[in-house]
Amino acid sequence: MSGLRAGAARVSIAPRLHDLQDGVYLGGFGSYRQRRATGVHDEPLCRAVAIGDDDTVFVVAALDLVGASGPLLQSIRENAARLTRLPALRIIIACTHSHASPDMQGLWGGTGGAYEAYVAHRAASAIWESFQAMTPAVATAATSSLGGVVRNRRGWPETDQTLTTLRLTTGDGAPIATLVNYACHQTASGPANTEVSRDWCGYAADAVESALGGVAVYINGAVGDVNPAQDGGFEHAVSLGEAVARASLASLDGAEAIGGSVQARTEPFLLPVNFERLSQRVQDAVGRAGPALSVLSKAGGMRAASAALHAAGRADLAQIVAALEGFTQRKLVHRDGRTFLPTHCGYLRIGGDVEAFAAPGEVLTRLALPLRASLGARHRLFFGLTHDTLGYFIPEDEWLTGRNNNYEESVSMGKHAGAVLADALLSLVPHRPSA
Repeated sequence: MSGLRAGAARVSIAPRLHDLQDGVYLGGFGSYRQRRATGVHDEPLCRAVAIGDDDTVFVVAALDLVGASGPLLQSIRENAARLTRLPALRIIIACTHSHASPDMQGLWGGTGGAYEAYVAHRAASAIWESFQAMTPAVATAATSSLGGVVRNRRGWPETDQTLTTLRLTTGDGAPIATLVNYACHQTASGPANTEVSRDWCGYAADAVESALGGVAVYINGAVGDVNPAQDGGFEHAVSLGEAVARASLASLDGAEAIGGSVQARTEPFLLPVNFERLSQRVQDAVGRAGPALSVLSKAGGMRAASAALHAAGRADLAQIVAALEGFTQRKLVHRDGRTFLPTHCGYLRIGGDVEAFAAPGEVLTRLALPLRASLGARHRLFFGLTHDTLGYFIPEDEWLTGRNNNYEESVSMGKHAGAVLADALLSLVPHRPSA
């Protein structure tokens, strides 16, 4: 591809010994669960790849975190934009969603502020290093299907089995980066685990890097209702990671060169916020709280209150307080009696061969598949948990139908959030002339 350049970097964002001593809790596995990290099984990383041509450059950075708060993402973007002099919205930050990673949202016990600042600094450094490493590049892409290793936890027969691999090398074939996009929750290590880990995508990335060199960057797909077919230990994480890596590497045997200009659009949109389900959780928790409520009046701020409630054994209240703190840190928009949360979604394109959507949360399969199909390129990627971490995006006809006991609904912005996201994504696709 004439004018194409690329660079990549990776850095560790693993908690240090003093971070663990101060208290690092792992994120994920439903409401109210608390797991203090007892050590580091394998280091979470920030992996970044910069891609551009003579006119447009963007960076995709993948953090091995279950999610990230708005202030953390903003800090990374602002620092990286200052270093690279790129527009902040050209810096695309995704979370791999490992449920064995530090809780940077404060929903399951959280981490210390010093560790959060460390992660922000390290992630910005990785983005800067990938930008600095940019060199003339050749891109190839392959799309295949990988089934039998995942399941739909809401009982639907559909999962997104599309596995897309984008490889970047120098003109003489030296490795730069390999980007792997597949949809599956990072839960293979299981809820009993208390060691920090990248989960299965870490093993997949390691295997790809071992085979090809360079930096392997895994980006989550539409993972909202897709779990590993087997989980509950690191042996399952290794098995799934290696299966994805084998399929990705095998697909590259038929990879095709891609060409054309680079496009990157990240645009704001307003997401309607429906507090109905959260409100019910608040009412239920308060009704059971008893004396623990006194902690709130003594703690001095919502973050301190959340930590104190966790320490008091009231993880239910602590999680709700942490969620509410997340809203207080955002500039909510009130219009016509409704409340909206400003966020972003994105669209990427390399020539006519590769297109990608980037969504700010966990998108369910039946919502994502038509969106992917709407793209016209041969290689179509869907990035989840990108730009933001805003819970589940659910098709309207699935809302409160009892699937998975309506768990996803309880961690969603509301019934219409999925449709609003879909419209926002589709609005980013450039007009294609009629054939």
